[in-house]
Amino acid sequence: MGINRSWETTLSFRKFRQKTSDLSRIYWTQQMSADCLKDLLTGKPATDISTQVIGSSFNWRMHTQTVEETLKWLPTYMERNRLHLLVIYTSFLETYLKEVTFFYIAAQGHVLNPSEKNTQLKLTKIGEAISSPILKSSTVPEMLKYAAELFEINFGRNATEWLKIYKVRCAAAHNGGIATPKFLQEISGMPLALNPQVYENIGLTWDELRLAMKYADEIAALIDSKITSYNMRLLETDQTLRELSEKRKLPKKAEIWQFLHNKYHLFPIKRIDKNKILAKFY
Repeated sequence: MGINRSWETTLSFRKFRQKTSDLSRIYWTQQMSADCLKDLLTGKPATDISTQVIGSSFNWRMHTQTVEETLKWLPTYMERNRLHLLVIYTSFLETYLKEVTFFYIAAQGHVLNPSEKNTQLKLTKIGEAISSPILKSSTVPEMLKYAAELFEINFGRNATEWLKIYKVRCAAAHNGGIATPKFLQEISGMPLALNPQVYENIGLTWDELRLAMKYADEIAALIDSKITSYNMRLLETDQTLRELSEKRKLPKKAEIWQFLHNKYHLFPIKRIDKNKILAKFY
């Protein structure tokens, strides 16, 4: 995923990608589980209790579905899982937008406490004012709208398609995944593959989840490749060291650069800035 070129990524973007990778592992583990259940139960007596057929680590009375019921449930199980993962993935994009905006504004000279080492970086009043439409928002569509202006980026179809699927995310987060009349009205013209009827549970196909993640990744990549800078990445390093210092977990002075490379894949720092960092934290 992501635009088809390389750039000096921010730590914020790499964290976003790492969380995406972790979520992917969760999804495919769930899919493997569903596949294994199907293989184990197919051909077994329809009225047998599934947990007794396959054996389980818990009392079978906690899950009393029959073999027939479980086999019918498996597709729905995965459809609901995908909806839940969409909610989580949306939070990843929200976090990335907030983090990268903070460091972008900070790199413009709006750091309030540059000399401190045991507290988080803070923005000046001007910096807070410029960034507040994103940092103080909890609505991704509004954040994207302002990000397009702030970073001077046309997200194009990526944003258009993402905003459509975001309505599904809201239904999952606020309606418990139920297709209320209001939800169906809001997605009019955007039919879901599973076509939920009023007050039915919403589910997603793999293609719908995959495309939602693709569009979000493209948005993050467009931002990161446009606004990344040496100063931004230097501030991310500073913030990382502040967090470690606050927790009294700074590595030994002689090991600091290898540690930052191994754990955070932080980029090469100019010698003059290395000396400033060492003087500040050691």
